[in-house]
Amino acid sequence: MEPVVTSEPKVGIAKRAWQGLRQGRIYYWPIRTLVQLGFFLLFAGIALARLIPAFNLARSWVVLPVVVSVKAQGAIGSTLDASTLLMSEAIFPWLPIGIMFVVGALLGRFMCGWICPVGFLQDVITSIKGRVDFVQTRRHEYWIRLKYVLVGIVFLMSGTLALALYYGVGADYKQSLGDFAPGVFIAITPDGTLFGTLPLLLAHSWRFLATAQASDLSAANIGSWLGGVSALTWINILILIGFIYAAWRIPRFWCRYICPVGGIMAVFQKNSLLGMHRDPIKCSSCKECETACPMQIPILDLDWKKFNDSECILCMACIDACPAGALSPKFP
Repeated sequence: MEPVVTSEPKVGIAKRAWQGLRQGRIYYWPIRTLVQLGFFLLFAGIALARLIPAFNLARSWVVLPVVVSVKAQGAIGSTLDASTLLMSEAIFPWLPIGIMFVVGALLGRFMCGWICPVGFLQDVITSIKGRVDFVQTRRHEYWIRLKYVLVGIVFLMSGTLALALYYGVGADYKQSLGDFAPGVFIAITPDGTLFGTLPLLLAHSWRFLATAQASDLSAANIGSWLGGVSALTWINILILIGFIYAAWRIPRFWCRYICPVGGIMAVFQKNSLLGMHRDPIKCSSCKECETACPMQIPILDLDWKKFNDSECILCMACIDACPAGALSPKFP
């Protein structure tokens, strides 16, 4: 399938921002980039700290509706991962679900656009590419449904396991699920590979090389080490490579079509207090806002008073792109 059919270059955004600052207009992208970078460095720093032999930070149960695998030891976790992990122990996930309800009601998918490290990676890839590509509308609307199907699969598997364990008949079921028992998106996910699996592999390699003799670096020994890497780990590495490729082809590919956290928060986004406003007096329907939107939202077709499209991640790219300043956040 060839989803990308048209593309528009991102021209003069930095120049426009500089001119806007001189005129007293606030641009969001520098602020958002700094916030995203700060959280990404937090997650990456904790992950890379595994290279230190003495590092053994306990997992934090501070969870947010973003994509951060529990494999990133000690990092702020994902509400989804925390939910499925608790259900795999027959514990109802009151705290993660409560956080999703509160954050969703107030901010919708704001954290997808401002805090999620996987979202930041996709934005960096799009920035390197230098343009926002578009997908045919029919295909785009069709594939959006995939993440809701994945949400259903995740909670069907974890929910049935929790019920079976609660009634004392789930031990064999849990054993049969194997690595998938704590949750599908704990077993296979690009963020888990990036922040958990790869740092762990690097740590083992680092420690081995620090004490290895020249004779230990034979092809047979290296082949034996590679053979000891599990099939699931290789699958996750391939998924990470596929994620990078897909993000290069389609902006926010993971957020649009795959992310189950985004699927859950999209339900809240429709009625969240934080939304967007478009001034019909200033708006000339130039479509600059739609061109800049990484989630391909038909902004001009939505209610100008306040729109809360379920796919909107509140990144404010449309506000920055609008030459007339017709768009603004609205709360409530």
